[in-house]
Amino acid sequence: MPNPLRGEASFKAGAASFTLVFDINVFCELEDETGLDLPALIDHIQDKPSMKLLRSIFCAGLQNHHPKTSLAEAGEIMSDAGMDGVKDALSRALKAAMPSKAEIADDGQSAEGKAPKRRKAGTG
Repeated sequence: MPNPLRGEASFKAGAASFTLVFDINVFCELEDETGLDLPALIDHIQDKPSMKLLRSIFCAGLQNHHPKTSLAEAGEIMSDAGMDGVKDALSRALKAAMPSKAEIADDGQSAEGKAPKRRKAGTG
């Protein structure tokens, strides 16, 4: 079962189910592969990304649960899922990987996202 708080999102492609994961390691791999840091990568995704970039991002996201998926296989999975399915899965996984400050605050961390809220120790 995908963990939406860890940058995971499941989707269907044809009759098969897949899970995308975007964690620190995936972002580092993408940075090495594309030469783009995370803010630049997000900008490229939002501003009419190339199919090659989308396929690379998608393939990297598949590696945790579907290791050794090649770029060509990732492209086939994308074709089976359809572009609406691909965009939806990528959007859900990326949003889960980078929650907003309000979502972080609701999850028990400070609104700045720096550290968990401290609880006062009881006296007895």
